Amino acid sequence: PALRKCRRDIQMIFQDPFASLDPRKTVSQIISEPLLIHKLVRRGPECEKRVLELMDIVGLAHRWYNTYPHQLDGGRRQRIGIARALDPKLMICDEPVSALDVSIQAQILNLLKDLQEERNLTCIFITHDLSVVHHFSDEIAVMYLGHVVEKAPAEELFQRPLHPYTRALLSAIPIPDLSVRRSRIILKGEVSSPIGLPDECRFKSRCYEYSQACEGREPELVEVSPNHFAACRCCAK
Repeated sequence: PALRKCRRDIQMIFQDPFASLDPRKTVSQIISEPLLIHKLVRRGPECEKRVLELMDIVGLAHRWYNTYPHQLDGGRRQRIGIARALDPKLMICDEPVSALDVSIQAQILNLLKDLQEERNLTCIFITHDLSVVHHFSDEIAVMYLGHVVEKAPAEELFQRPLHPYTRALLSAIPIPDLSVRRSRIILKGEVSSPIGLPDECRFKSRCYEYSQACEGREPELVEVSPNHFAACRCCAK
């Protein structure tokens, strides 16, 4: 029972809105499946009513009720994925907009943001696009080779990035303003294999600030300023 409750409270939105949907099932069957598995509704009118409510919440017209995923565009398919994951306490979003056109990305992000605020959802948003992270997140954790190298509130991290890897990532974000000039930090060297890493800084081979003072065991995540953590000996000084 405890495992079933855990599965019910945590739902996931997958990266590919086509591959993550069963092509043999209709929109209504896909959305109702987790509701029935976790016994949140009964089959019949109660289930149909709840499916239609979820379709309304994510902006899917009722006319798509009996259609199949291949009959819909990427944006509508992703809305199906959101609708079937809408009753949890924790929602994990794994690159939910990377496979969509830019205009559709904005619609899905705005939808997720509205749902997050209206339904008081906690979201773990996994992405490589920092501009999306800035729009969506309250707190950001930057990872390198499976290890968190910096963690801070979103505004704090964008205004005062500490870790060299974070600064390099932020320097790569395009600014749509010709009057603004920002130097790009180009990382050199090869990305190390994540298998069997030595007990040292994982960013060592590519760090442009690495010095003898950085030698030693892998740096731990240290609170450099209130709610701002970094795993870097240079940052912690």
